[in-house]
Amino acid sequence: MRISSTLFFQTGLNSINAQQSDLMHLYQQVGSGRRMVTPADDPLVAAQAINIRQSQSLNLRFGENRSVLGQNLGIEENTLSSVTTLLQDIKTRLIEAGNGTMSDADRATLGNVLSSARTNLLGLANATDGSGQYLFSGARGDIPPFQDENGSIQYKGDQFQRLIQADQTRRIAGSDIGTDVFNRAVPGTTGYLSTADTINNGGTGVISRPVIMDAQGYGVGHTYNIDFTSDTDYTVKVSDAEGNDIYEFSRTDYVAGSTENLTFPGGLQVAISGAPVAGDKFVVEPIGASPFTAYSLIPIADTIIGVPRVSDSSLVDENTAFTVRFTSPTAYEVDLMDPDNPGTVLTSNVSFGTYDPAQLNTLELSEGMTMQMSGVVSITDTVVVNSTAAGFDTDLNIFDTLDRMIASLENPIQGDAINSSKFQNTLASAIQRLDVNYNNVLTVRASVGARMNEIDALDANGAQRGLGYSNVLTKMEDLDYYSATAQLQLRTSALEAAALAFRKIQGTSLFNMGSN
Repeated sequence: MRISSTLFFQTGLNSINAQQSDLMHLYQQVGSGRRMVTPADDPLVAAQAINIRQSQSLNLRFGENRSVLGQNLGIEENTLSSVTTLLQDIKTRLIEAGNGTMSDADRATLGNVLSSARTNLLGLANATDGSGQYLFSGARGDIPPFQDENGSIQYKGDQFQRLIQADQTRRIAGSDIGTDVFNRAVPGTTGYLSTADTINNGGTGVISRPVIMDAQGYGVGHTYNIDFTSDTDYTVKVSDAEGNDIYEFSRTDYVAGSTENLTFPGGLQVAISGAPVAGDKFVVEPIGASPFTAYSLIPIADTIIGVPRVSDSSLVDENTAFTVRFTSPTAYEVDLMDPDNPGTVLTSNVSFGTYDPAQLNTLELSEGMTMQMSGVVSITDTVVVNSTAAGFDTDLNIFDTLDRMIASLENPIQGDAINSSKFQNTLASAIQRLDVNYNNVLTVRASVGARMNEIDALDANGAQRGLGYSNVLTKMEDLDYYSATAQLQLRTSALEAAALAFRKIQGTSLFNMGSN
């Protein structure tokens, strides 16, 4: 076989070029510290590395979100801490206002102190975060949440929270809605407030803080409107959370000038002292609206309808609606109704039972709910059970409470028994309401603290996840310098051998071979 000189030279050059190419690739790997200089080096691993880098980038983005979230919550915590301190001072001032030895001038001075505290509280309620957004205005961060409207401070924000994506599956509120901080009670609070009609009352009656005698009583959740028709007689009108009349009763046993404990049917008691006169009105209302209401479209005389209760929370639907039909004076049936279409029956006769007009009956409503009822009924009587609509909670606007208290402190009462009783009623109501507001602020602060703790936990988890991503990428992309150094030495030797062989071939010719 004859081999041409061209083939000799081309073979030698190809060998040298191949070795140089391999050596250059090793130089690039060593210089960059990367095993994959181009995706062609390992297409599968390169594709996996792209996905991991995307996850790593998202993890870094979530970390930045959590940093912003932590900053906002830190500002809110500082603001609520100041609110807590201010409310503590206001409560102290209200206790001081109850000192019977204070003169009208002293009370007026105290009113100025409370007015200044109200201004400070309004400033805190309209606080902003680090970017100039109002903390408590919901999603409308560009407008002050609390504004003066016809002399009353009203909330002007919306009911949407600013949620920040803190992790792949977790969004956390970076602030709270103003009404949830300054205008409501802690959700689920069971308690009562008392209020007197301080504008129209003409007697010296003073109402105390209500006491719940039986937390499971059928009347706990109703509102009681006390209307004195004479010095000794009064009528109590009972209504549900939505203002529907339930029943009423009258009594004639009040002794003017004494302190009487008025015990209402269903587990509630309140004391009234002094001497009310005809036309005086007092209200005993729940702090929070009950989740369900029960009433008759046509009031049933001498019949007591209790607040619906949940007997099995696992079965209850918050939109449940029933109609209780009396098939006889001693029997009832329950229909499941469509809550979105009143009057439309979804399922008839989901429950039934007997009824004794002479005692308190517990009616089984189905779906984990019961209701207590007593009194004489007829076949045509029905009772409607619905979930309480939104917006019927007791008004707990803290600024309105302070405004009423300040106005009462500025009104002279020395030597005036009627004005003195009005002041005592206003003071008692203010103390009750501010206690509720204070507890709610503490609950919101606890919520902020819980969210900050969650951010810390997510940060720790994100840091661990980031380390995991970096470790995987290191295994995929980083160069093994020990192996690369050995390969570099090997390729260098191979290149030198190829060059030496080429030089040998280059020096070979027919004449040299013949002479040899």
